[in-house]
Amino acid sequence: MKASVLNKSILSIVFVFICSMAINAASPRSYIYDTKEENGKIVSKTVFTNDNGLLNKQVMYEFTYDKDGKVAEKKARRWNKASETWEPFYLISYQYDNENGTIHSVYGMWDKKTNAYDLNIQEMTLSSSNYEEIFS
Repeated sequence: MKASVLNKSILSIVFVFICSMAINAASPRSYIYDTKEENGKIVSKTVFTNDNGLLNKQVMYEFTYDKDGKVAEKKARRWNKASETWEPFYLISYQYDNENGTIHSVYGMWDKKTNAYDLNIQEMTLSSSNYEEIFS
């Protein structure tokens, strides 16, 4: 009888422990953004996490624009805590076809071996009517 009560107690403690870990893992992170603009266009956005009042660098996005003022490239860099540097992460290039009303995007991840954004290349074509949704 005592062994049965002890087993139930241990199972209850383990269950509570697992539930508390799941709740902590699922809790949303608090993000803070530092956005830099030039001539009304966002040129960079740095994302920080707010961990108990301490800001930790996470990701930095850099944007370039074409002659029509539309986003031509979005480059992402990740913060490396060990080396305290921004390291290349991925690049998305956008080309606009006004005749067909489409946006053609090419996504590539940074490859350290080739020093280029040529890893896992993916392409997608969207309707240009989605521009505001994509870049808002």
